[in-house]
Amino acid sequence: MGLEFAVLGPPRAWLDGRERALGRPQQRAVLCALLLAPGELVPTQRLITALWGEDEDDWPKDPVGQIGTHAHRLRRALDRPGVLVAGPGGYRLAVAREAVDVFRYENEAGRAVARLRDAPEEARELLARALGRWSGTALDGVPGPLAARTRERLAASRHAAVMASYEAELSLGRHADVLAALRELTAARPEDEEAHRLCLLALYRCGRRAEALALFEALRERLDRRLGLDPGGALTGLFERIRRDGPGLAVPRPCQLPPDIPDLVGRGAQVREAEGLLRSGGGQAGGRVVLLSGPYGAGASTLAVHLAHRVRDAFPDGQLYARGDAPGAVREVLAGFLRALGERPPEGTGEGELAARYRAALAGRRVLVLLDGVREPGPLLPGGAGCATLLTEAEAEEGVAAAAGAEPEVAAGPGAVRLPVGPLDPDDAYELLARIAGPDRIRREADAARELAELCGRLPARLRSAAARLAARPQWSVADLVGRLSG
Repeated sequence: MGLEFAVLGPPRAWLDGRERALGRPQQRAVLCALLLAPGELVPTQRLITALWGEDEDDWPKDPVGQIGTHAHRLRRALDRPGVLVAGPGGYRLAVAREAVDVFRYENEAGRAVARLRDAPEEARELLARALGRWSGTALDGVPGPLAARTRERLAASRHAAVMASYEAELSLGRHADVLAALRELTAARPEDEEAHRLCLLALYRCGRRAEALALFEALRERLDRRLGLDPGGALTGLFERIRRDGPGLAVPRPCQLPPDIPDLVGRGAQVREAEGLLRSGGGQAGGRVVLLSGPYGAGASTLAVHLAHRVRDAFPDGQLYARGDAPGAVREVLAGFLRALGERPPEGTGEGELAARYRAALAGRRVLVLLDGVREPGPLLPGGAGCATLLTEAEAEEGVAAAAGAEPEVAAGPGAVRLPVGPLDPDDAYELLARIAGPDRIRREADAARELAELCGRLPARLRSAAARLAARPQWSVADLVGRLSG
């Protein structure tokens, strides 16, 4: 694991997973100055001004000596020879940028912003990961001008990432989910025009047009009174479009699919058959319905998500997603789908009317609906011929060997095509173990690996769990795990 560092909060360091004490505030300030330029030689003069500023009157009597003392103590604290080295006129911290959380955060946030317009669901995932790296105020408790400037810069970056995450949520039709947070943000930042722009849009899409207009007028009055300024062009333009109910304010095409799995193994026959059915339509006037059914752990849900991503281009008007174990009844799912499609059903609308509105909203559209483990999907099935539904069903284990004519648990309707999702082929099961636990390790114990795959029933969920146990315990052999599972 090596050394890892965090500065998006109080500075922290870990050596092989064990946290190290970083000493006094000025010592941590020297470390942070080096961490902000990992692998580079940082001149001693820059470290001095990082701690005490440009005015020499504020320096201690022997600033060079004090920097050297802090560096010496940091070497002992980090306990890794050769990491903090003295060079000509300065010091260098020999760690990779990826070992410092701020650079991982900036990489993820930058990639998210680049993907925000074309792939909002991917941007949302990246931003959630990036913002999840924060544990408080950046460089909390670290003294010196450099730390103060860095805190200010990173606070602005964090706010921009939060704004981008709300933008992604709005692009995905989740305006109702983020409205409360946006209202709180505009109250906390009463002159933040970007926060007000997003809040106006969320209010309008939630059917609260009058509130959106009132929020803009309050901001305009506040800016005029305090600064003598009018809101900027982007916000004013949005206000005018809302006032006129102009075009371009409807919810964009929903993209609600979970992220695709990067290491799907096998399933070639099922993928080809299901993809062909979803793309062709199969002559179903009410839209295509494909049900993936298999025992728990066979990976029907994972396969369904993978399929949905493969056929996205065939459904350019959007993709909707609901899970059977998600809280809320069918009525809440229908209302959420309608909001994602740009509809604003009145509060208290019954399930029957919501279902009718839902089918009307999908008329003439090409939308894919993925229902993962929803037992009674009837009201959620689109009626249009251009749409398709992908369902999943996890059978109880005793149902695996049921007669071929047994009725499926999911009420998918008479026109649904049911495709079985069973255990992986032996070679695919072996390959999945190798990808997670390491190909060399699995190859060295090929017979034990194949025995392990059989013990797992060649079911992907069990195989992943077993391989993850091996990856987390390099001291174990594959035969060791086989023995533990067989005992």
